[in-house]
Formats: sequence, C-alpha cells, structure tokens
Amino acid sequence: MSKIKHILFDCDGVLVDTEYTAAIKMCEALEREGISIDLEHYLREHSGTTFSGILGRYFADSMSDENKHTLMRRVEAEVAAAVRAVPGIPELLPAIKTAKSVVSNSSLETVRHALKVTGIRAYFDGRIFSSEQVPRAKPAPDLYLLAIRSLGLNPQQILVVEDSRTGTQAARAAGLAVIGFAAASHILPGHGEKLLELGAERVAASTDELQSILHSYL
Repeated sequence: MSKIKHILFDCDGVLVDTEYTAAIKMCEALEREGISIDLEHYLREHSGTTFSGILGRYFADSMSDENKHTLMRRVEAEVAAAVRAVPGIPELLPAIKTAKSVVSNSSLETVRHALKVTGIRAYFDGRIFSSEQVPRAKPAPDLYLLAIRSLGLNPQQILVVEDSRTGTQAARAAGLAVIGFAAASHILPGHGEKLLELGAERVAASTDELQSILHSYL
C-alpha cells in the first residue's frame, strides 16, 4: 500500500455536527409545504444528500426553482446559525500532520462558514471541494475525482473520512479507501454496519478511535 499523503474529510457529520440540525430544519420546512416526514426516516434516507436534491425529489415540477432556492437558503441559514464542531475534531486535526482537504456536498460558502465558526479552517489551507464545482453531487464520484485530479496524487495515496452512505459510495466509486465515521449526533443504530457494507474499510465510533485508525494508515 502506498504511503497516505492526503486525507479527504467530509464536512457535515464529520467535521461539524450539523446533520441532525439539518434534518430537523428540513423536516420542518417540508411540513410547512405539506410534506410530512418522520425525523428518523429523514436521517436514514437523506443524510449526506443535498438540500436541492431533496427538494427536487419531493416537489419535482410542483415548486418553482425560485421558491426551492428561497426555501433551501432559509434552511441553510438556520443550520449555519447552529453550527458546531463534532466533539474532539478540533483536537484531532492538529494531531494528524498529513495534509488535509474538505470534500462536501454543501456549498463553498456553507463549508467556509462552518470551518471559520468552529475554528478549524487553518487546518485545510483553503482546500475545499464542493458539489458546486462538479456536474453531480455525491453519491456520484465526480467530487472525489475532482479532488484526485487537483491534488495530483494516486488514489492509493489518499484516505477518505465519511459519515454518510452517499459519501462512502462516492469515494469508493472513485477508487478511494474510506474510513467510516459514526460519532456525530445524527448517527442511528446500525449505521456503521451499513458503511462497512458499502465498502468502508473500518468504522470509528468516536473521535479518539478515528485518530487511532488514521495513525495506523500514516
């Protein structure tokens, strides 16, 4: 195995603990539009996907693009106001000396805000890859393929940390090794097993365990 030279971190649910808040806020927004979704169902089916994709799924042509955009921006603002780091992440990042990037389905603006508010932006030196930059968001491999090309490394030299099924599928489809992360507040029982089924090599149930696993690859 080639020496790992770069780690790609997903943002929501790995670096910042936003997925649970996002689920609550989106369920509330959908409820106002006449769509009732159980919170647990949302967490199981939609964590790791884009807000625009969710709105497209439920409304298709029944809501104008302008109204979808307005609703999406409102939810994003509500989530941004409550953003916080996943416990232990601000301590883990300086302990891992390997170069790092963020690969996220969220917008560049959203990721930059999250990294700044949580005080972890400096560890990524502006290296952010967003679904805004590619034709297809995760679970398509486009975003990870972009990261591979931009870094100029072989896939064997890159390690991915993902919390979602969509992210794990995307990274594996791009030929990358994945460490599943199941420590944020939105994780439901059995989620780690699902990540393993999708190709994650190992799953960390805590930030301390993630740090130990990462060191074993470096």
